[in-house]
Amino acid sequence: MRNLSIVTQIAIINIFVFTIFISIFIYKNYAIVSNQFVLLQNEKIDSIIKTISPVISINLTLGLENNIKEIVNDSIKLHKELVGIEITNSNNQIVYKNINSDIKNSKIYHTILEDTILKSKLGELKVFYTFSSIYSKLLTEFYQFLIFIAIFFIFSLLLSSYLIKYNLKPLIKLKEGMKNYSLEKNSTLKEDEFKNEISVINNSAVKMVKKIEEELEKRILYEKEIMQKNRLASMGEMIDNIAHQWRQPLMKINAIVLNTDRSIELKKYDEQYLQNRLDDISQAVYHMSNTIDTFREFLNPHKAKESFEISNSINKSLKVLNTLLVDIEVNINQKEIYINAYESEFMQVIISILSNSIDIFKARDIEKKYINIDIYEDNIHYFISIKDSAGGIKEDIIDKIFEPYFTTKHKSGGTGMGLYISKLIIQSSFKGDIKVKAVDNGVKFILEIPKGKEF
Repeated sequence: MRNLSIVTQIAIINIFVFTIFISIFIYKNYAIVSNQFVLLQNEKIDSIIKTISPVISINLTLGLENNIKEIVNDSIKLHKELVGIEITNSNNQIVYKNINSDIKNSKIYHTILEDTILKSKLGELKVFYTFSSIYSKLLTEFYQFLIFIAIFFIFSLLLSSYLIKYNLKPLIKLKEGMKNYSLEKNSTLKEDEFKNEISVINNSAVKMVKKIEEELEKRILYEKEIMQKNRLASMGEMIDNIAHQWRQPLMKINAIVLNTDRSIELKKYDEQYLQNRLDDISQAVYHMSNTIDTFREFLNPHKAKESFEISNSINKSLKVLNTLLVDIEVNINQKEIYINAYESEFMQVIISILSNSIDIFKARDIEKKYINIDIYEDNIHYFISIKDSAGGIKEDIIDKIFEPYFTTKHKSGGTGMGLYISKLIIQSSFKGDIKVKAVDNGVKFILEIPKGKEF
């Protein structure tokens, strides 16, 4: 019943109610009409008997039996419902009998024939009376009545269905609009100009959808603003990392220059010596250039979607954090898996999770520092598991770490937006999710990226 349309349900209810109403109406009226009919027929028969019995009595008294036959035949011709008459004398001998063959469903009426003067019994009159023709006529009228009621009901049903559909048009349009609704497309939902109950429901729903759209637009703008701020913060951190990455090769170049200058001053050099020093400088510059390329690739906001290999992107992310991972053992269980998406966003998520572990390692005196990264898959998802040994996290706050501005660090140590942005990126850009759980001596983050999705 729930799967049927409102119009169909109302039609079924109308048919059910109408059937009950007509049944009660027919039953009550049939009883009344039948009783009235029987009373009328009894009165008619009494009238017939009262009409012919005195005449028959007189003719019996006078012995005019032929007249009796004529009177009876005339009465039978006059009244088609009379199917037979039987007259007996005082000795119960049949004086006259005229009975139709069809008397099975007839009713017999008895009356005593008396001498009107002497008041003596002359005999008995039996009248056989049938209701078949009358019942037939009554049934014909009843069927005509039913046909009229059926036509009236069908017309009423069609009219009510039309009115219901007409009044439900706003809701039907609302249903179709909600069915095909998409945030990416312009909404086709419109308010109705009428003021009935259905229109009020429709207009309320349309207003609610518009309000949701407005709130979603505000949320999208808010998230874009947060992501932009987070990217700027990431740029600051990356510049700091570049400084760390460049410090060693710059010191190396400076040392080479000083040594070379000293050798030239002392004239203790040859062509091969200078070539070796130039090669050392070139190698250091190449390392610095490579570092710049890695950071530029990560920070490029206009980079298009491309197919990239997950473990390769993780290695790039580790290279970005190279100077911060010097005393941390990182193990990668690599598996060759390609996805088509924004690699820079994926790297941002990996860097954010790794940075979170690095910050906790710094804050705590952990003897054995390690981060294990596993890449695996099932029939539905790709998984990237990142597990550290940074001492874990309390159960009462583990569900809050993806909330915006939540941080366990000192206020100057973090904005509390890194993991929130990471979850937002995985959910919106990769149609996946990030889960976290406490494990022995640490925390495990699991990235779930669905297969076969268009990112």
